[in-house]
Parts: sequence; structure tokens; C-alpha cells
Amino acid sequence: MTLRRVAITGVGVVSPFGSDPAAYWQAIAAGQSAVRLVDTVEGLEGTVVGAPVTGFNAREHVDGKSLRLMAPAVAFGVAAAQLAMTDSGLPADAVDPIRLGAFVGSRGHSSDRQDLLAAVHRASESGEFRMDVYGSVGLPLVHPMWLLKGLANNVLYFVSLKFNAQGMNNNISMSGVGGTMAIGEAYQAVQRGYLDAAVAGGYDSSLDLDRVEMFRASSLVSTHGDPAGASRPFDARRDGFVPAEGAGFFVLEPLDAAVKRGARIYGEVKGYGAATAPLSQGRLGPSATGYALALTAAIHDAGGVKPDAVFAHGLATPESDAEETRGLKQVFGAEARAIPAPALKSIFGNTFAGSGVLEATAALFALRDGLLPPTLNLTTADPACDLDYVSGSEARPARLRAVALNNVNLGGAHAALILARVD
Repeated sequence: MTLRRVAITGVGVVSPFGSDPAAYWQAIAAGQSAVRLVDTVEGLEGTVVGAPVTGFNAREHVDGKSLRLMAPAVAFGVAAAQLAMTDSGLPADAVDPIRLGAFVGSRGHSSDRQDLLAAVHRASESGEFRMDVYGSVGLPLVHPMWLLKGLANNVLYFVSLKFNAQGMNNNISMSGVGGTMAIGEAYQAVQRGYLDAAVAGGYDSSLDLDRVEMFRASSLVSTHGDPAGASRPFDARRDGFVPAEGAGFFVLEPLDAAVKRGARIYGEVKGYGAATAPLSQGRLGPSATGYALALTAAIHDAGGVKPDAVFAHGLATPESDAEETRGLKQVFGAEARAIPAPALKSIFGNTFAGSGVLEATAALFALRDGLLPPTLNLTTADPACDLDYVSGSEARPARLRAVALNNVNLGGAHAALILARVD
């Protein structure tokens, strides 16, 4: 089998910095934090520290009839995929539909809090939530399409229908690694000749009402009340991630075909690796072994290329950051300290299934401009996290030919990509 080089020719983002990839990158390179107090999460008391999507009007991207069948996060994903296809300039008739694929990373069901609030309010009129009242009086008030609006494969359905993608399609409900795995599987399908083009990415919102409530009951989310200092990966005072929302999608096609049609080429995917290695049999979560296995596999897939930087997952929980640091040392040995590892969740929080592609988008611009974005709020050293995470508030000039990306979900599934410049 002849393996083809795979170029990224289209980028679409819906993010806390808007939906223009160039402006998105400029904000990141400038060290501008997207984390703020969010006071619009109805059904909760007080405010939430988070990084919501800004500058997005779903009706500019989705027709009204379809929008009625989408939870807000689903609209993020559909819009980002459409923006990526438009950005690619790929003509509608350039690819045989059976040679066009769609790969989507999601967390699973995406709720629309507005559909549940009337029922919740009715069941709570006595001052406490009553399940019997919710069942008898509340449920009839729930939007009849509530479940269908947030199905895990909704974005795949709308995107494949929109672009008539009849080739290899896949929906990857793997939360924090979903988007990364979508890019990786699309890359392999194009590389091996199964497809001639693919749209791939991920979407999510951890600011949905149900998820905010769930995270508040866990020890995973930062309790820091000041948005400016809440997200602090690898810092000794880190106490959890900041919930965020967004989506990112790429268009991938063979490099030679992209060059032939004169497409703008952002970069190429050189390698992909994945591993499932929870912390232990009794404890789920990221592990040094998982980080090392996935990244080693990606480097091997890329022909042994040594990345000039690693865009770290940087979950900002005490355990995960220490495990990621150990994983990088397992892969690179003594050279690990010489390889910068910025953590973008310090800038725009944790978008779960959307994180990998949003971080990969920044990595493509970093390769183009020779700049590494900073890890914000890294001011107190932690002996367990002693690598170069590009601390500070501004981008650092760097010679970059290839970079790696790490991502993981809370269950212990890890994924990594190698991206490179194309001269």
C-alpha cells in the first residue's frame, strides 16, 4: 500500500475568541485569557467561572428548521464544519461523494438546558426538588424533541447530509479525546487511499446546566473565584480545569491533490497514536503510561520525527499534570526539559471533545509563524511538573518544523497527533 501525505486545507472554529481562525490565533499568541464570570447559566445560583463561545449567531450558519433540531453545542459543531469546508475552497463536485468522509468527536448527548428548566422549576416550587411532581407535572413541559436535539451523532448526521459525504464516516463519542481521534482517523483514511477528502473535528460544551452541576459535585473543576487566575496548568496551586465550550474542524486531503488545485495548505498530519491506559485498575483518569504510549505511537507513525514542541493537554488537575509530565519524560528522557510544552487550556479552558482541534488549530498557526503560545498563570513551581511549559503571558519565538499534541479523556483514553509545516 502506498501511503499518501495528508494536508490540512480548511480550518473552522467556533470558540471563546470568535469564529475567525486568524483572530482566534492572535488572541492566543497575545496571551489573552477567555476565562470570565458567566452569569447566564439559568437554573443555577450565582456565577460560574468559564470560557463561553462568543460572537456566534447560529442562524448565520444553520437554517431555522434544522436549528430547531439542535442543542446549542450541536450548532457549534455544524457551523465549524461548514466554516472549514468553505475555508478549504474545495469545489462541491471535486470529490466523488463515496470518496468523501466525515469524522466527528463528541462527548455523547448534548443537552439544551432551556428545554428542562420549566419542568425543574415546577418540581421545585415547594422549596425542594420533588421527583414525583417532576414526573407527573414537569415532564409534560419538557420539549418533545429534547433527547433528539442532543444525540451524540447529530453533528455527523447534519454534516454528512450537508456535504453528501457517502464515504467512510465515524462518530467518536470519546469526550476529551474525541476531536483528536476524529482527526487521526480521518488522516489514516485519506493516507491509505480510502478517501480523497474528509471533514473532521470535534465539538462540546462543558457549560451546559447538567455538566456544570456534575462538575460542581466533583473535585475536577477549579474553585478559584477569580477568572484571571482560575486556569493554571502545571502550577503548584492548580486545583482543576475551567469549563469551556467550542468546536473545531479541519478539511484533510492528499497533499499532491491539494497542491495541484492550488489550495492553501496550513500544514500536514504526519502521525497519529492512541492508547487506553487508566491510572490503575481501580482508578480511571490520565496516566503517564497512557500519555507515553499514545505519543510514542504518533512519533513512530510519523517516521520517528522528533517534535520541536508538545502542545500539552494540561488538564490543570494535580494528578493529571504530574502524570503528563512523567509521560513526556518517558518518551523523551533527558531531552524532555529542552522541549517546550505549552498548555492552551490556561487560555480558553477545557472544551473536552472540542479541545484537540482547537489546540491543533493554534499549533498550525504556531508552525506558520514560529511562535509558541504561553501557559498563563504558571507562577509557582511544582517539583512534579518541572519541564518548560512556556510560562508567561506572551508568545515565544521558536524554530518549529513539527509539533506534537497530547489529549486525554477522564476515563484514561489518550491520543496524540504530529503536525508539520509544508514548505
